[in-house]
Amino acid sequence: MPISLRTIAMMAAAVLAAFSQAVAQEEQAQERFHKRHIPYRPDRPSIREQVTQKHANRRHHLQRHLSQLQSTISEHTSGRKLLSDEDYERHLKFVQGLHRKLAALEEKDPRIAQLEIEEEIEMHEKMLEGEFLWDMERGELVLKDDLQ
Repeated sequence: MPISLRTIAMMAAAVLAAFSQAVAQEEQAQERFHKRHIPYRPDRPSIREQVTQKHANRRHHLQRHLSQLQSTISEHTSGRKLLSDEDYERHLKFVQGLHRKLAALEEKDPRIAQLEIEEEIEMHEKMLEGEFLWDMERGELVLKDDLQ
């Protein structure tokens, strides 16, 4: 059964209307402020506790990762579990990077570390208060003040 020109025109108009409505909704969505509505949850740690815990655990995670890589390298050198040459070199390079990161953590002044923690807490609070907007050109969240 052939489709009439009138049916094709009606279908095209319906598709065009749906597309224009979707574009209008997307434009409205971009104009709205980014605001998270998170109720107070006494069973979860506060932002301050979360950020402080993250910074406190960083050294432990780096040391654990370093010990895992070192055990993999020692298994390779003993011949128990051989790695490819590329993997072996990559593991050695990664171990050097972890040593560098651990040394930087050891040398960091506690006052500077505390300032970094406070700055991260402040950014989390700004995020929750909706002080960020999505910048289409950059493709990231930016402070409202930076856009003006």
